Amino acid sequence: MRILLLNSILYTPRTTAKGRFIPQVASIEDCMIIKLGIEFVNQGHEVTLVAAEDYKPTNQQDFPIEIVYFRSMLPKLFLPTVLPFHPQLIHFIKKHKEQFDMIISSEIFSFNSLFAACLVPDKTLIWQESGNHNRKFFKLPSLIWYHFVARTFMRKVRVIPRSLIAGKFTKQFGLNVFSNFIDHGVDGKVFHFQKEKKASFIVIAHLDRDKDVISIIISYKKFIERYSDRQYSLYIIGEGEESENLKDYVQSNQLSNQIFFLGRIPQRELSKYLSESVCLLCNSKKELNMLSIGEAIVAGTPVLTNTVPYSHEWITQNKLGIVKDNWTEEDMHEIVMNNQYYVDNCSRYSSQLLLSELPNKFIKQFNMK
Repeated sequence: MRILLLNSILYTPRTTAKGRFIPQVASIEDCMIIKLGIEFVNQGHEVTLVAAEDYKPTNQQDFPIEIVYFRSMLPKLFLPTVLPFHPQLIHFIKKHKEQFDMIISSEIFSFNSLFAACLVPDKTLIWQESGNHNRKFFKLPSLIWYHFVARTFMRKVRVIPRSLIAGKFTKQFGLNVFSNFIDHGVDGKVFHFQKEKKASFIVIAHLDRDKDVISIIISYKKFIERYSDRQYSLYIIGEGEESENLKDYVQSNQLSNQIFFLGRIPQRELSKYLSESVCLLCNSKKELNMLSIGEAIVAGTPVLTNTVPYSHEWITQNKLGIVKDNWTEEDMHEIVMNNQYYVDNCSRYSSQLLLSELPNKFIKQFNMK
């Protein structure tokens, strides 16, 4: 098949006290949508990706997919971090629509999806990640979009949710939503299952206040004080404006020999730490979609999380760890004491999360009437 992917926002913008911005990156090879496009190609398909020029990497890279970058117009009105606006896409789709057999567009709240829905609804699938309204400007733009724009112009398009929660949210607007969901895929060439674990926990997060990593460090401190038979390490992977404050806390509490800040590291190195850990710890206030959760499951590493991530439902259903708001050191101990049980459950479920499974899932859904 000849496939067009519409995904303007290639990677997550950064949030600071002054607002959100798009960091310049040297490479986009680890971006989820790039890996999905390459997987389609590996299975014999031709892929073109449309993305915002704002996210173009500084280094030129060769991929087996064609990438078309469009300039974001009226950026002060339509923020490239939230709702990129590419009117050039209208001409592009009109000119090339006969060349493509299937269009996969990210998000209902997107001009890309609107243009595709209006111009080629029978060829378009919308891959929906959001399970709630965007909070910008008191949710007003999102409310208008879902209640008026989506109901009026997107009713003919099929929507594939990326989670159960995204599906429940989308169905309330009278759209054609599939009951099955397709989650972000995990690259099985990078993340490998490992049964034997080392005495370590891991956190993978952007280090800002919303990720609440300090609460995890406090729980870890209580854990090693209460259960001192084995001295577990804690690896923290990520960068952010709270990094120095977290390091100061660790140093002032004499934890520098047990808590290690690794910063941003390549995925293959991250995979090593993740697969060796007894548990991935999550306690974010806002991180709704965490790719690291799927990566942990594929690596055979159970998850201890609150109910904020959309994936919490299938973690609970399949016993892939513990889902509990305000979890404590007691829950960490439970994961440690019954680690093999959770690791075995991860092993049984992991194949459903592999990136290699996604192309056939999309094609199967596309061919359903």
